[in-house]
Amino acid sequence: MQSIWREIAYYGRVLKELVFPRRCVVCGYGIEAGYVCEHCRRNYLLQRVLKGEPREEYLAGQAEPVALDVLDSVLLLYKYDGVLKDALHRCKFAAEADLLPFLREEAEAGLPSAKLRWLEQFDIITCVPTSPERLAQRGFDVPQELFGPLLDQRSGSSVYSDAVLERVRHTHPLFELGPEARRQELMGCFALRARFDVRGKHVLLCDDIYTTGSTLCEAAQVLKRAGAAKVSALAFCAARSHWE
Repeated sequence: MQSIWREIAYYGRVLKELVFPRRCVVCGYGIEAGYVCEHCRRNYLLQRVLKGEPREEYLAGQAEPVALDVLDSVLLLYKYDGVLKDALHRCKFAAEADLLPFLREEAEAGLPSAKLRWLEQFDIITCVPTSPERLAQRGFDVPQELFGPLLDQRSGSSVYSDAVLERVRHTHPLFELGPEARRQELMGCFALRARFDVRGKHVLLCDDIYTTGSTLCEAAQVLKRAGAAKVSALAFCAARSHWE
């Protein structure tokens, strides 16, 4: 029901744009889709790929894993900055769902140009799940809203699901925690849903913000312990440390 109301709100906004055309939130230039114009988008576009490189101390069992110890690759679409940072904050902390369709269009604009070919390398495409408590409070799951409708456009034998993993333990907000505190907070918070078999599969995990990668690292470990051959990640925005 909530998704229906969000779509109604979106199309109400589209009708409004017939009278008051949509404009880039940065420069005010008229646009037909997305949140910013093509010119302003260049200031935010990152499209950076991080390659997984397990450290020797991790492989030797002498260090706890970090994201690139267990993820095979990470694609970061945008810089977590300016109007995109503000929009995600408003979605996540003020539950402003009417912004989600516009950010979804930005997510599509940031994907590789050969989008369908890129997606077909994955056997399973899924989103990092929001905790039930936060989902009930906010009314929607941000990664699912950003990527679900887009990633389901692939052809071939790939499987898309928003429910491969589940949150089995509530976690507190991570934005004020350092890397080790994040890892401790997230430990054991995900589990593979019983009906899914990831053995031998290449899984793509989608999330809204990549900061230290702790959330994706914890989720990827669950998938690899369940037999996934490879786990890659896709994030809408990346923290400043990944683009400065």
